[in-house]
Formats: sequence, C-alpha cells, structure tokens
Amino acid sequence: LSPLFPPALTNAFLMARSAPPLYVLSNNPPHHGDDAAPDAVILCQECGEDAGRRPHRSRGPKGIRQKACWGCATCEDFVTEPSIISDIVATSRRTSPGLLISLILVVILVTAQAGSSTSPSLPLLPFSLWSAVRGFWTAIFTGLCLIFPILIFNAVTAKTSFKRQAPSSSVVKAVEETSGHFAELLSKAIQLKTVSHDRFMSDEETDYGELKGLHKLLEDSFPLAKSKLQWTYVNKHSIVIKWLGSDKSLKPIMLCAHLDVVAAPNDADNKWEEEPFSGLIKGGEVWGRGAIDNKHNVIGQMGAVERLLEAGFEPSRTVYLAFGHDEEISGHEGAKHIAEHMKKEVGEKGIEAIFDEGPMMVEGALPGMKGHVGLVANSEKGFLTLEMSIKAPGGHSSMPPLEQGTISIIADAVNKLDSSPCPAHFTKGSGVFAQLEMLCPLFTPAMRVITANLWLFAPLMKKLLLKASPAAAAMLRTTTAITVIKGGTKSNVLPYDVKFIVNHRVHPDDTLESIVEYDKNLINNPPRKDGKKIEVKVEDSTPPSPISSLTSDAWRWIEESVGEVFNNPIAPSVMVGNTDTRWYWDLSDDIYRFSPVELNIKDVKMFHGLNERISVKGMGGIVQYYEKLIKKSSNR
Repeated sequence: LSPLFPPALTNAFLMARSAPPLYVLSNNPPHHGDDAAPDAVILCQECGEDAGRRPHRSRGPKGIRQKACWGCATCEDFVTEPSIISDIVATSRRTSPGLLISLILVVILVTAQAGSSTSPSLPLLPFSLWSAVRGFWTAIFTGLCLIFPILIFNAVTAKTSFKRQAPSSSVVKAVEETSGHFAELLSKAIQLKTVSHDRFMSDEETDYGELKGLHKLLEDSFPLAKSKLQWTYVNKHSIVIKWLGSDKSLKPIMLCAHLDVVAAPNDADNKWEEEPFSGLIKGGEVWGRGAIDNKHNVIGQMGAVERLLEAGFEPSRTVYLAFGHDEEISGHEGAKHIAEHMKKEVGEKGIEAIFDEGPMMVEGALPGMKGHVGLVANSEKGFLTLEMSIKAPGGHSSMPPLEQGTISIIADAVNKLDSSPCPAHFTKGSGVFAQLEMLCPLFTPAMRVITANLWLFAPLMKKLLLKASPAAAAMLRTTTAITVIKGGTKSNVLPYDVKFIVNHRVHPDDTLESIVEYDKNLINNPPRKDGKKIEVKVEDSTPPSPISSLTSDAWRWIEESVGEVFNNPIAPSVMVGNTDTRWYWDLSDDIYRFSPVELNIKDVKMFHGLNERISVKGMGGIVQYYEKLIKKSSNR
C-alpha cells in the first residue's frame, strides 16, 4: 500500500487493521456491581486464561448491567443456542472496527483522486498503472454507492409479525394470584428424587418409589384433572392423560414433559448453595434439581388444565398430556412406550402438533436486542456412532513393517476427520439463517442491515459462525468427535487390531448415510499402495428429526401465546441434544421444543449444573402460557 498512500494514511490504515481486539482479559475489573454505568464495559470474571478461551470482556446492552461475558454462557444441551448469536456478534465486533476504518480511508482516497490523474500527495507512478489502479477503485466505489441504498432499503422495510404490547390485566392478575400456589407444588415435586440412572453406565438404580410418590402428588394436587380426565399409566411409570375434545374431526395436540431428573452431586467439587432436593423457596425462587429441567413444565401443564377445568372450559380439540419417566437416559422405557400407546390411540400422523421441552426465553443472549427472545427448536440433531478399525499381522517391535503400521494408519484417519469437518449449512431455510431473518427487524440498525441482506452477507456470516465458537459451528454442521481409541497390548509388540470411535451429531440437512459415506471417502482416499483399508461399522444411530413448519397453525399458537403472556418475540432454532420427541416423529409433522421460562444469560449454567432454580413468578407465567396454548388450539 505504501506506493499509493501517503505516510499519514498508510500509518492510520495499518493502525486500524492491527488495532487490539475489543475483548481484553482482566481478573480485576474496574467496573463492577450495581454502581456501574448502564452501558459500562464490565470485564469478565468468569473466564480465565486457564479456561482455554480467547481473552475477552463483556459489554452489556445499554440498560443491562452484566457481570459475565457472552462467551462464558455456552452450556450443554439446548441452552447453547442463546450464546451462539452472541458469539457471532462478538466476533464481528472484534473485526468490524478495523474493517470499517479501512473502508472509509479507501473511499476518501478514491474520492480525492476521482477528478485528477495524479496527486501531489502521492508518489508518482507510471500513468498507465495509476489509471488502472484509479479505475479499479473507482469501480469499487461506484458499486458501493449503487448497492448501499439497496441495503438500507431492505433493512428499513424488513417486517415482523411481533408487536410489543404489555400483557393484559387478566394475565397479570392470574400470574400474581397463582404463582405462589404452583411454586409450592413445584417445591414438593423437587423433593421427590426421581433421578434416572442408566443401568449400563451407573452402579446406582432408579428409585421407582420416588416416581410413584410424584404420581400421587399429581393426582392429589389436581383433583379435577384426576376425576374428569382419562389417566393411563404406560409401562407402569410414564403417564398419558386424555382430555376429550368436542370436535372429533380436529386432530388432537400433545403437551409433553418428563418426570425424571439427572443426578445432583453436592460435594466439595460440586457445591450447591442450597440442598439440591430441598425444594427451598428463598428470595422469590424455587431451588432444586428439576426446577427448570423439567418438573416446572409438568406442574405448569397440569396447572393450566386444572384451571381451565375450574373455569368450565371445554376444548374442541382433544388434548393429550404425555409425561415420560426416563428422558434423561434416552426414553427407552418411557417415551418409546408412550409412542406405541399413542399410535393405537390416534394412528400415524394422527396428532396436529406436539409441544415438548426445549430452549427458553433468554435475556442478554443477543447483543443489539433488548429483552428476552424465545428460541423454539423446530428440528433436532441426530446422532451417529461409528467404529473404525484396521487389522494387520502383528509381530515384534524390532521388525516394524516397511509401510505404515496400524497405529500410524489410524492416526492419519483421525487427523483427516479432525482437519476436514463435515460441510456447513447456511442457506435460506436452514435453522440459523431462518432465525436471523425472523429476528432481523428487532436488531439494532447495524445488525439489521446485515441480517436483512443475507443474500449478500451470508458467506461472511457463515465464516463468522464457523470461527466464533464450537457451539456456533455445531449449529451449522454435523459435528465430529473422536471419543475412544484402542490399540496395542505391550511395548514391544506390534498391534494387530487398532480401532477408534467417532461420534457425530447429525445436522437436519444431512442424512446418516451421507455422513457414513463422507467418512469412508475421507479416511480411505487416496487408496493405500499396500491395500490396507479402514473398516467402518455403525455402532448406534438416530437420524436427525424432520424440520417442522414455521408457517403452521401450531407455530402461530406459540408465537401468540408467548407474545400475550411474556411480550417476547420467538425465532426458530436447532436442538443440538435429543428429547423424548425422537420417539414421536411418526405421530405428527409439527413438533416444537420450547420451555416458556424467562432467564438471564448468566443463569443458563444451571442446566444439569449447580444451583438450579426458577422464579416464583415464572411458575405463574408458565401456567398462563399453557392455558393460552390450549385455548388457541381449540379455535379453528
């Protein structure tokens, strides 16, 4: 650049491109606590260099004081989705200042040179060379001038069906009057230790007596539902409740939740602030394992049905409630049997829509957007476990083979799989693409310009996503993880059988067959001269779920119910974990995974983690949401 730019511009340009990143690590934040300014930069206290993350800090949206960075918010299962958009924006924030300054300098330069063939401030170049350079940048500048109005027009005219409006007085009153009661019921449910233990992975056994205790709690706490509705205990411990509708021509809906929870260690390494199964109500919150995964939905759905029965409501569409008892260990004894029961009840594709647990409404997950955003998973990743192995004659280590040995061949295969991940999907209609499009009008102006013009910025956004974080990349592609490797028995013996295990989480736009074929081609090409070939065997698999519609009546019911109760927008998402719905694909084309709970980004670490809890007020909101959903499903 130096032959074309004067020293001042060159130095400014280089300083802009080499400017330090926005995120700077510090363990002694100067701005912290309630006295911080609303838009103050608050250095991250959660991540350290030992956490293996890039140095960074947190910048809360204006009006939100935040003590944890966006990057720290990445957690397991369905709560990863909120932090993914944070990663995109954080990455773009790190790179955009330098790029913007550089672009401004180029525009200034081209504008200054547009009317003259030479410039006294620039070193003189051969006329033909300078004319070519000037013509090139003039064309670029002209193109930007032509496209800029289009970008702005698209951003300004982007529309959304969401309209912010305060919840009605009846909703507010119902939440205030019922929150305490349903919080008490959730507290009692938490005190029942319905922990699922995988018989293949744990020495402990599931206590079915605790499940029976939860059954009795539901029966006693919701007397109208027990006396007026049809209860069926499926495979002894799961429950299906049927509320018969008045119009048999309408397909039923099914609300789902699960009765079991994961274990809650409470020791020196995993110390809870309160006992994990105490169900303590403290500080306006209900504490304990299952508070947000997933007993809150059990109590919320039952509470909605009970209140509607008290009000004399009669649904035109039949409503099913399905509560599995072993979702945390894949639902083989619960949801699988519920699916068989429901096929006998309604037949294949006999349900209008299924609503199960999933992502929640998270605040602070999307920089540039105020308030909570409900992420509704309309698809779910599959999984594929492969064993890859190679065999060869053994022998003594003093006489290794002239060609590669088995371990070396396997090492090459592992390297190929790690360095050549499966192709990413970021096209119109895919999960994250649709999410950004739907939320576009609600972003700040800069983000709105980008998300309203993904026809232009999609390649850039795709690159940002793939480099932002593992969680972001996982939303775009089938992931590959080498989890087990075995080979060799003795230090002086050549191994004759070496194998390793690969676990894929299969993106909805891929198939199991395509991923197996991709792996085979990758690890065995080019063919080896000695003829050795790695064998691939499928150990376990579940295909990715079908993708449910974003224009169905059921999607509209969710959107309207969330808006009326919580005044929040919703957007589609991809479920990276698996829920009980994996067993229900034959029952309905429209399956949505969503939990109507408002959380701050810093609280998502509670899932399967420490100090799980939910606000008392939140329980009233859950009940109101399910009341709205049931009522709307009965409106033709």
